[in-house]
Amino acid sequence: MRRNLLIVSFLIFTINQANCQKEKNIRIKEPEFTSTAVFVNDTVGSGVLLEQQTASMEGMVTLKYAVKVCCSTVFADTTNSQFIVRVSDNSINPYDVLSIVKTKIENSKRTWKFSNPENIEFKAKKYGTNSYLITVPKFTIGQYAILF
Repeated sequence: MRRNLLIVSFLIFTINQANCQKEKNIRIKEPEFTSTAVFVNDTVGSGVLLEQQTASMEGMVTLKYAVKVCCSTVFADTTNSQFIVRVSDNSINPYDVLSIVKTKIENSKRTWKFSNPENIEFKAKKYGTNSYLITVPKFTIGQYAILF
């Protein structure tokens, strides 16, 4: 009886330690092309390719960028969402070449201010040969864009 109790105690400890790991061992391939990103929806596989849109400048008094499509089809978690973003060279500081902004929906478009965008903080580390693994600690509900 004492021996069984000791074994059960060890298993509970091991399971708790496995659930407390902060970093997942992600084995997703880098996106094929530069300036593309995938949402890490699992630790293995190919992830979910994010849509690509070209923004245009709008407005006379307040300059803002606009994307013609209203809403994204990709839904991320609100905590610790991860993305793999392919760039031409990952030896460059990722905070100099990438930003994540919250967009507003206006007249079936997604917009953000040119002079004062609502930037979202993220953590980045090298991933593969030409990519970054981007982790966003906390999202509020809304639409977002990764800008290159």
